[in-house]
Amino acid sequence: MKTLLGRTAPSFAIADRASARAVSRSKVILSALLVVAASVAMAPTARADAFNFSFNGGGLSGSGVLDVSNTPVPGVPGAFQVTGISGTFSDSNVGLTNAAITGLIGTSLPSGINADGTFIPPGTFALGASDSLSFDDLFYPGGDSPWVCPPPPPGDTHAPYPFHGGTLDIYGLLFNVDGGYTVNLWSNGVLPELGLTYGVTDSLNGARLNSFGEPFADPGVNLTTSAVPEPGSLFLLGTGMLGLVSGLRRRFSA
Repeated sequence: MKTLLGRTAPSFAIADRASARAVSRSKVILSALLVVAASVAMAPTARADAFNFSFNGGGLSGSGVLDVSNTPVPGVPGAFQVTGISGTFSDSNVGLTNAAITGLIGTSLPSGINADGTFIPPGTFALGASDSLSFDDLFYPGGDSPWVCPPPPPGDTHAPYPFHGGTLDIYGLLFNVDGGYTVNLWSNGVLPELGLTYGVTDSLNGARLNSFGEPFADPGVNLTTSAVPEPGSLFLLGTGMLGLVSGLRRRFSA
């Protein structure tokens, strides 16, 4: 037992000091872990190539994962091409529940982009003699899709569509669902008094079924997206923290 100025230190005093040192070590290790976690969170990282998505409105809903190219789309600011999709889709209006999304209906990248950044949608899906769905399969991780719908040609009495914004644009995605269903999901952009809204339409064997979220027709569809963490980043973070803890323990036990 250690002596202090000729007197023996009580055992409870030694225990208190040991306990205090243990608490101090724990605080140092915890602080170091928090610093590492914060550094990883704030460090610039490569954009994930997969995004979770979920939408719901008017009895139409779906969720799953979008596969997105890492290559920016030329001429379309903030855009990346969707290359795949998986998940489930439901339409309570027709009794469809959690049907499997079987794949994306692909199309080419936009071409003939006008000086103002607008373009004719590269994809069109016919629903009948005078009905069709337009799509471009573009995704905007920053949630800032630009104005892409060009003004009507001469002689067309329709007003131009000026609204934009969201993780999709006005043309949106088109994908197949098990059972012969096809679904178009798009962004209406930020609408006056309504804010950012989305829309969805489904069809069965080429015949339109239900639509919800047409601009100004109703409150719109709620769509949320989030990046899927890259497994490599999570592994590096975990091993880095383990190494830090191991090093600090060796230092304190030395």
